[in-house]
Amino acid sequence: MTESPDIKMLSDKGPDGAGEEGSKDTDFYFQYYSSLQSQANMLGDTARTEAYRRAILGNAKVAFQGKQVMDLGAGSGILSYMAAQAGAEQVVAVEASSMAEKMSQLISLSEQSDLNPHLRSIRVVRGKIETPSTQAEISSHLSGDGEADCKVDTIVSEPIGVLLFHERMVESFLMARDLYLKPNGTLYPCSGKLWFVPLEDKALWTETETKASFFNQRLFGTDFSPLLDAAREEVFSQPVVGPINPATLFGEAECPRNFDFYTLTQKELEKFEVEVEWDVSKVGLIHGIASWFDLSFLPPRGTEPLSSSPENDENSENELLRAAWAAVPTPAEMAQQAAVYSYYGTGGENVLDPPELPEAPEDGWEVELDTGPFAQRTHWQQCRLLLSEPLAVNRGSRVHATITFTAHESRSYYIDLDMWVVPENNINGMEQHVDERTRRRMRWNLAQQTLNYSYAEESAVAGQAAAAWKGVTSAYS
Repeated sequence: MTESPDIKMLSDKGPDGAGEEGSKDTDFYFQYYSSLQSQANMLGDTARTEAYRRAILGNAKVAFQGKQVMDLGAGSGILSYMAAQAGAEQVVAVEASSMAEKMSQLISLSEQSDLNPHLRSIRVVRGKIETPSTQAEISSHLSGDGEADCKVDTIVSEPIGVLLFHERMVESFLMARDLYLKPNGTLYPCSGKLWFVPLEDKALWTETETKASFFNQRLFGTDFSPLLDAAREEVFSQPVVGPINPATLFGEAECPRNFDFYTLTQKELEKFEVEVEWDVSKVGLIHGIASWFDLSFLPPRGTEPLSSSPENDENSENELLRAAWAAVPTPAEMAQQAAVYSYYGTGGENVLDPPELPEAPEDGWEVELDTGPFAQRTHWQQCRLLLSEPLAVNRGSRVHATITFTAHESRSYYIDLDMWVVPENNINGMEQHVDERTRRRMRWNLAQQTLNYSYAEESAVAGQAAAAWKGVTSAYS
């Protein structure tokens, strides 16, 4: 296992996201998000975008109406636009890429015509939250009548990458929190969970091994076999991103840690470690580890749920509002409807411009976004971390893993695994007396992902794609 390089914080980069080290990676990062087609890919992720819409509009009364709001990494501006629809007094949209100009174009048109009048409360700041010039411009929008305390009530952001932390935008989210969130202010998302489970996928493992084995031969008169080990190390160090067949999961997924964005620090994200154990219920081979994440969007901290009471008309009315929200089809149900209507060639409401949601409950609404293999697909997919040597296990065994994330300057992480079969009579999972034959150590570079869509549920994907472009019936009543 190689040693980790010195950790570089994102704030070490220059004013435009570039510095002497890592500038090409950072430049490419912002170039990617300046593309309208890249933004279309994320807007078309209805599970993601609809979760944010429901979180923002479902908490309109408690976190947005009449509030000062920041949208960090605004991209297309969709979260800013939703916050404005939810009644925000002002939204400061911070975006480092040239998408900031696209947002400004829409906002300027809203001020000159009747097009999108709800956008008039939005102020766009182009820049990185880490730079003093950006911070100064943000403060100028929040200062109002010269108030010294330039803070916001709510920060919304979509800072999430593959395995929650790829792209390292969460660190910027936390910096915005530290600089601008009022005491007892609200963050969306509030927290994230990482899930891990062993994987038995012989087909994927064999495909990966075959890639490396290409070099174990003579090629045009030269023997390349001395490069076989290097080729294997390369291909097996690449996380495999794509939809996972649930049948390949080898046991129950475990969540070793909930990352609370209210209390998590940037320092903690430089390097962190999770411990996880699984009980094995069958004989087989573990070919790797599968992983994904959840996001939580909760009403502001301290919000007291309104209890239902026949004597309290306000509470009774709120129960009706909550019942109306509970009756709204989930994004997954909408996607299923889309597949059906697409199959029969019928039209209807466009799932990318769905009907209005009910009035928000007085005490807000909880929203969870699940990116796992049993949930509606998202653009993040799931991640598979393959072992270069599969691990044989027996029924009744317990497998222990230490998984370490170490940040690096390519806006991502090295992931180190130390996994072993827990010896019998070792009840606490510690590594004393571990049989080294049942131990596996690996390192993956989360920045060097490879895509695999061998399991794609083609009919569902086709239905969702048709829904996005043709429009389908979606009833909220």
